[in-house]
Amino acid sequence: MELVLKAVPIRRGLPSDRQSYITSVFYGDIARLLDDNRLYVPNRPDLPDLAQRKPNPTRIKEIAQYILETYKDGTTFFPPICVNVQPSPTYRDGSIFLPYHDVTLRLTDGQHRCFGIRKALQDIETQQSENLRDLFQLEIGVLIYAGLSLDEERQAFRDQNLLVQRPSVSLSHYFDKRSPQVVIAKELLQRVPQFRNNVETIENSLGSHNPKLLTLSTLVIATKYMFPNLKSKKDLELKIDWATTFWAAAASTLNDDPWQIKTKAERCQQRQETLLVSAVIFQSLGMLAHNLYQEDVPGEDLIKWLRNLQNLDWRRQNKFWLERGLVQVGTTGEPIISNTKITVNICYKILQEFVGVAPVSGLM
Repeated sequence: MELVLKAVPIRRGLPSDRQSYITSVFYGDIARLLDDNRLYVPNRPDLPDLAQRKPNPTRIKEIAQYILETYKDGTTFFPPICVNVQPSPTYRDGSIFLPYHDVTLRLTDGQHRCFGIRKALQDIETQQSENLRDLFQLEIGVLIYAGLSLDEERQAFRDQNLLVQRPSVSLSHYFDKRSPQVVIAKELLQRVPQFRNNVETIENSLGSHNPKLLTLSTLVIATKYMFPNLKSKKDLELKIDWATTFWAAAASTLNDDPWQIKTKAERCQQRQETLLVSAVIFQSLGMLAHNLYQEDVPGEDLIKWLRNLQNLDWRRQNKFWLERGLVQVGTTGEPIISNTKITVNICYKILQEFVGVAPVSGLM
């Protein structure tokens, strides 16, 4: 019995024996090979041939869910998995031939994708069995290494994972068209006057050289607080309109228009003087917005609800913030505010008091 795979040979080095192949494998075959222990994952620390990290069950579940949410519309985007074949496979007439019972397939990269594929198949079998066949026949790309030694396999794992650079969270959001909350946040970039050309969409943080008001990652977090557990895009336009009105109303209640576009020097000075441009403030305002949305406050009434924000003294030096635990005194004696869930929650409670809304459980 042989596993025959259409493949394209590629050279990964000058020596003639440094041969690899590009092919693809059905999802169903991935699950079968794992179940039969033919696709071997050397991920146990006590193994003498350890060449993988320990699997992360949470990540496996997330990948399975990602597959089930995207396979029907063809937007499942996976890079190829990498497999070390021992001994080197036979290549003939555009295919590689793997004797099923005599070959070792060692997974060098992609164990979470493979385990996620198997879990997705298990989940769909119990939930939507009529779609099981379709999912079985989807394919994932495979880069096959021919006959790597254990040291080479470990080096391959190290290189494949160490040389990968994840995009910033802001950039990931900027490219995402799937998450409803991210879609809302990106619409706010254009619809809220204070956010237009004033939000950093590439980097995760704002250095002294960056005059932008906030990052897209912060705005997405605030939007997730505003509309927690949002999964559907149903009535999304209504939510976008309400969120736009909320941020515009909040901006209009603040003295001296602190969220307007500024120069690098002006923004740098502003960050040293006021809390109003802190990520913590935007996140806590998102939580406050959730309160008002749950209370069915119409957009036209938001300014009346938020007007008390102008009575707060937002200066970092205001002892009120230190007394309430929102800021701490740094080593230089200057007040600092840390971007943590604790400080966001403290700020949220302060905003609730000033605006006069009842607390809502389960936001943090």
